[in-house]
Amino acid sequence: MSKSKRMKRKILMLSALLMATSNSEVMAQQEKKYTELKTITTSEFINVSADTLWRIISDPNISRWSTLIDSTEYFGEEIFKGVPWSKRTSMVNSKGHHESHEDLIFHDDSRREIKFASTKFPGFIIANETHWKVIDNGPKQSLLRTTTIMKMKKLHAFFLKKTMLKAINRNGNGIYYDIKHYAENGKVSLSKANRIKELQKKQLDKRTKNRIIKKTLRSDIINVSEDSLWKICREFDKTAVWTSTLHHSYGIGKPEHEGTTCSSRVCETNIGKGNELVEKLVMFSDKNKELSYDLIEGAPGFIILANNHWKVIKVAPNQSKIEMNVTLHMKRFTGFFLHELITSQMKKEVNIVLSELKIYSETGKVPEAKRKQIEKQKKKEKRKQSRVEKEELYP
Repeated sequence: MSKSKRMKRKILMLSALLMATSNSEVMAQQEKKYTELKTITTSEFINVSADTLWRIISDPNISRWSTLIDSTEYFGEEIFKGVPWSKRTSMVNSKGHHESHEDLIFHDDSRREIKFASTKFPGFIIANETHWKVIDNGPKQSLLRTTTIMKMKKLHAFFLKKTMLKAINRNGNGIYYDIKHYAENGKVSLSKANRIKELQKKQLDKRTKNRIIKKTLRSDIINVSEDSLWKICREFDKTAVWTSTLHHSYGIGKPEHEGTTCSSRVCETNIGKGNELVEKLVMFSDKNKELSYDLIEGAPGFIILANNHWKVIKVAPNQSKIEMNVTLHMKRFTGFFLHELITSQMKKEVNIVLSELKIYSETGKVPEAKRKQIEKQKKKEKRKQSRVEKEELYP
């Protein structure tokens, strides 16, 4: 190695060392700007095995049993082996009724341990993590240990430390009560049952104040058996394969109904640009050949509820129909002016779906409108790829 190269290498190493030292000093200064609140608590003895408790705790949908959580959505790519989700969004039943956003940062079945990091929080909180660990205490006895680590800005911590610790302990005690009851009895606690009733009442109150539209639409006779038709319809996440009313669709979330591959689907519609919807399966039955889903994200503000119920009906050994029952709940004032327009648009879209399903079921080929849509999308992607390649060649 030449003398000049050795000198250059030394300079680079020195620069890196100085930068690392500088970063450490900055981090140390930042470290001093916040206060860490750390709590470690353990539940009472829970009279089920550690494996049983772990199955409940490791299931991301804790809204099934926790009074603190009203609803949960989980999604994201697999990071930890065998865990088909990496993010969770929950509606928290607490003062202010806020949304909680968490990333899964650790999951170990052998250690029965799971950790989450919040990704959205008030400005005075720097970071927030929750760790759950199931402890084996014998063949049919276990405990749940919870560790919370919250980093707050020092000034806010000075005034809010006691309040935050009190809230953390209160929520933790509620979770321990709910999980113990659910694990030992196989049903939700009294507080969770009351919360479910409260939410149902609120939903009912909302519906009575809304304008409700219900329409039942049926396809023409489709010349395939009911089993063949259901085989297509049951693939809830792949509807965009055959209908031109959707550009794309894919499934998200851990299955909640037997026979399904997801809990919700994301769809990009052909109305507007990038109009993305999220629809959640609320009922699914292979036996009865029917499914039902709610629109949970992407609806206009005046749409309170949108539900579609599909049912395959046998006509003859090699003939069938599909029936779609659409229910819309609209804000009464807006619904008064727009219900006819919305109903007309909805019927138009559903009739397209029905006619295209008939073509796809009978021929195995996508309808002409879908074929053109696919070709258009391919050309668009090809042009985009060409632009990217040019930018790489001529930056």
